[in-house]
Amino acid sequence: MTIATVAPAYQGLWRRTAIRRSDGSSDTSTAVWWLQSPRFHVDLRIPAERPALLRAAQLASLPAAQVAGFAAQTGFAGSTYVDGARCTWQPEIAFPTLGDDVDAGIMRFDSADALHETGVDGSYDEDWRRTPTGAVRGVRLQDKQSDAIAYLLVSEHWMAWACGRRGDTFHPHLTSADAWSEFTILHKDGDWKVAASNFPWLEATPAAGAAALEPAAIARWKTGEVVLIPFRPRQWWRITDID
Repeated sequence: MTIATVAPAYQGLWRRTAIRRSDGSSDTSTAVWWLQSPRFHVDLRIPAERPALLRAAQLASLPAAQVAGFAAQTGFAGSTYVDGARCTWQPEIAFPTLGDDVDAGIMRFDSADALHETGVDGSYDEDWRRTPTGAVRGVRLQDKQSDAIAYLLVSEHWMAWACGRRGDTFHPHLTSADAWSEFTILHKDGDWKVAASNFPWLEATPAAGAAALEPAAIARWKTGEVVLIPFRPRQWWRITDID
């Protein structure tokens, strides 16, 4: 039996509209996606100044300021816990690297579709708006041959794929993206396409294989089963948990 740690009110896709920090700075331009299932989350944040790249190897030729813009992206995936008004995110993988800081906020619903978050240390306030998704299923997977971990969150029209290793760290001189964790958001509008990714060369590309991962298919999966995931890297993964 699935034990939900996240109330249904939180589940779905949230888009951040603003963040205000205690140092007086604010940001309304960073594109943020937070997809939440009963237990798992995938979060991706892409600053407006991130350079557009057609392939990872282009990083080697970028000036330092643009490399910094690329490294300013963040993504993380793992488990979510709600205790009263406190929401805590405990990621297993992250971009540019997995940190040690506690990620927790005090949450207030201003309406069913408007959520306000205040950092537990008072360092920021964030406003979130819900994007309709319907029910979200979450799956944690493990690579059969390595220590790679993946999270797949699926709804009728939105999907998130995150994969990597706990020790993954972004280095601009490593021009192979295999050294970094991936965080990709997909949207179905007729066909599935990549809506956003910390790998910008994937954005706006078709994701035909996503049709095999829609909710009706996920509903048949079982813990311990081995499944083929058609995203990069296309390979077989063992289901370790499902909600």
